[in-house]
Amino acid sequence: MPRKVDHDQRRRHIVESLLRITGAQGLEAVSLREVAHEAGVSMGAVQHYFASKDEMLLYALQHWLSLSVHDRFAGRVRDRLAGEPAGEPAGVLRAIAAEYLPHDAAGRADALVAVAFLSRAAVAPALAAALAPAFAGFVRTLSSVFDTAGWPIDAPAEAQRLAALLDGLRLPVLAGALSHQDALAVVDRHLAQLATAAAHA
Repeated sequence: MPRKVDHDQRRRHIVESLLRITGAQGLEAVSLREVAHEAGVSMGAVQHYFASKDEMLLYALQHWLSLSVHDRFAGRVRDRLAGEPAGEPAGVLRAIAAEYLPHDAAGRADALVAVAFLSRAAVAPALAAALAPAFAGFVRTLSSVFDTAGWPIDAPAEAQRLAALLDGLRLPVLAGALSHQDALAVVDRHLAQLATAAAHA
């Protein structure tokens, strides 16, 4: 009796191969041939599951967002907070920033995927539509942490400002123009200024 094929699993396997290529070399290295080779399948198999490269990229982005946000990133933040005072808002914000800025192989791969898809999204409305809720969710997370701090600030506005700061720092860190330590020092100064202003409000 022939074995039943799990088509969703096959699709995930293919796009995970695409993401590995992107995380190592960027989207410029992604081609039907390279994805098929990385996945260990035929080009025909890739074409069977995805009618076009754009369709494959969209599926890959959606898959990566679900893994990156709910599993990898959140897990790394929790690991960084282990042993820290529970519920300290400034510490939580710093941990989020420290993991958002690439500092190891896994973080660098995720950042490269993020930057690659963000660049592509500027000319691909479907990718832009997939990324928008992820950015909004990141801002909401930051805003909720600011809320717990009890600082007399506009939490949503400050969350957007911190998100923009992190995105602005991420690319030079990824490119090697700024060290992770120096980028995190910029974030530390920003958070310290907010705390000082809140204390004197």
